[in-house]
Amino acid sequence: MLFFSRWKTFFIIGLVALGIIFAAPNAMKPETRANLPGFMQKTINLGLDLQGGAHMLLEVDLSSVLQQALVNERTGILTELRDSNLRADTIRITNGIVVGKMRRAEDQAAALDIVRALSVPVDPSQIGSPKTTIVTPVGNDGFSVEITAAQIEFIRKRTIDQSIEVLRDRIDPSGTTEMTLVREGDDRILLQVPGAKNIDEIKAAINKTANLSFHLVHGDSNNERALRQAMETFDPVTGEARLASIGTRYFPNEDGAGGLIVEESTRITGECLENSSPGVDPDRGNPIVNFKFNFRCSRLFGEMTARNIGRPFAVVLDGQIITAPNIRSAITGGRGYIEGSFTPDSASELSRLLNAGALPAKLLIVEERTVSAELGEASIRAGQVASVIGLLGVAIFMWLSYGLRFGTIAVLALATNIALIAAALTILGATLTLPGIAGIILTIGMAVDANVLIFERIREETYNGRPPVNAIETGYRRSLAPILDANITTMIAAITLYFVGSGPVRGFAVTLAIGIVTSVFTAVVFARLLTATWLRGTRPKTLPI
Repeated sequence: MLFFSRWKTFFIIGLVALGIIFAAPNAMKPETRANLPGFMQKTINLGLDLQGGAHMLLEVDLSSVLQQALVNERTGILTELRDSNLRADTIRITNGIVVGKMRRAEDQAAALDIVRALSVPVDPSQIGSPKTTIVTPVGNDGFSVEITAAQIEFIRKRTIDQSIEVLRDRIDPSGTTEMTLVREGDDRILLQVPGAKNIDEIKAAINKTANLSFHLVHGDSNNERALRQAMETFDPVTGEARLASIGTRYFPNEDGAGGLIVEESTRITGECLENSSPGVDPDRGNPIVNFKFNFRCSRLFGEMTARNIGRPFAVVLDGQIITAPNIRSAITGGRGYIEGSFTPDSASELSRLLNAGALPAKLLIVEERTVSAELGEASIRAGQVASVIGLLGVAIFMWLSYGLRFGTIAVLALATNIALIAAALTILGATLTLPGIAGIILTIGMAVDANVLIFERIREETYNGRPPVNAIETGYRRSLAPILDANITTMIAAITLYFVGSGPVRGFAVTLAIGIVTSVFTAVVFARLLTATWLRGTRPKTLPI
């Protein structure tokens, strides 16, 4: 137990040295760190409560998503009826219900069968899952379609989950900010961005939905009367307008001057994008956004353009037409570019948003707070003072209980333990919060437990008449099992806190888990190396313990 080969000694000392090297930048000033090598400039990520930042509570506008679900139902019904050669007089959305009326009463039964077939289980993986819609006959020639409560709940959960993922990709594409994004209640999202300096950029990322779609321009756009009626009745809130043809939709131009009537049904949306990037039009020199479709949509886009050469198609972004070029030839490569009134910055921003994905719904900021960095500095100072007091208190206790030599070994192991915790947090990029500081302080008290067990066992073996080398070796060997048992049970608690908890609770669990690992290493391995080195150098006849 007390023999260390040369390579083991080098490994232990090297590991401790690396820990001190990676922990040291956290105690340096920024201007000093700037002169260090790149790998040594990294420091611990501080949480919102320590370095300040943005705190926002977002409300998901589910009404727009439910409205779009109704529009999709209406579009699907129109397509199926058209493919079955059944003619509808009107199919409209009224008070959250799709209401249809057939031109001939004798077609009602066939139409009901088709519409009911469109209602599928909310969760196909579950047997007996409720349907997505309720279909009811109306009079002798019509029907109504209402989305079920189970489908509404499914849409609600999916929308919030998708919003969280898109926000994460938009605000923290590199994954280094350690922000908090969690669901709050039924329709809200809690967003915390530590160290955020430009709140307006975060708001811009939240407010931009980036819904992209490609639509063929309908012939009614050339009908002055139909176009004027659509423009005059267009509601910018709901996106609805009075249209002359079923299966069409009106979108205004980006500059607000006019708009176009397009075919509502499309399978070419932002989900088709494999990637996008800002660029420059080689002919005109204007900023553009290049895009590449995935394989499936490349084929669909190629088929659409091949069948509609000479027709214009509209590129719609967030309910506005940004460009509507004519199709000159089939576009089969799956690549293209979007041109509009872009600046280099806006083209880069749009490309970033498209790569992150479209938000499925608008997000409303219902609560906004900016946490001052000064409050965080006060918390850090308080944590530092508490850590120093805790360390001094433990050191005095160990010196008084086990003498200067063994007490010093325990203090060195404890100081090394704190350095290794700081190094681990730095390397892993974990976020340190105020509860995390509490976890470190708790670790200071817990870490010395192993030394107490070992030293008490050594003292007991000495009282039993064992010589110094034998007493120390037996003390370390027989203390190992209870030390591991105690730390494994604490580790189970830390892991449970991490997976069950969120936010600050996770921060506490992370520092506690790291502290458990490092404390076992410093108490059982590093302190034993120090003890063995002292023993070989002094060869005492009695132990001062």
